[in-house]
Amino acid sequence: MTTHAAGNVEMKSWEEKTWDGKAHDEVSGAKLTSGTMVGVYHGALEATGETRFVMTYIDDNNCYTIGQELVTGTLDGRTGTFVLQHIGRYKDGSVSGGFTVVPESGTGELEGLSGSGGITWEAGQSGVYSVDYVLSA
Repeated sequence: MTTHAAGNVEMKSWEEKTWDGKAHDEVSGAKLTSGTMVGVYHGALEATGETRFVMTYIDDNNCYTIGQELVTGTLDGRTGTFVLQHIGRYKDGSVSGGFTVVPESGTGELEGLSGSGGITWEAGQSGVYSVDYVLSA
């Protein structure tokens, strides 16, 4: 049976550099960067996520992103870890994207977790996530 979960996520830290090690905002225009983010989820998911991103900037205000996130915490009362694979876009100050649970990545009471969802993030606000998942353990 599929369960729907939703809530907010707040950014605790962000670091981003170009592939040659410069701060991402020191280089304008098209560029490739990598970044790390720590976020805290609230709602059905009470957890911390540590993400590694790779970004392809088209210009200073638009980029495409891919990432892997290790999530540690509780989903609807079940404790464990799992990995999310993200694909998204940053455009004019807003982030939107989708994610899937990496197969066989769930541990603890989240072993057997599968699912997918999305996240939106407006500049200066907390992000909003939703996920549809199945727990088959």
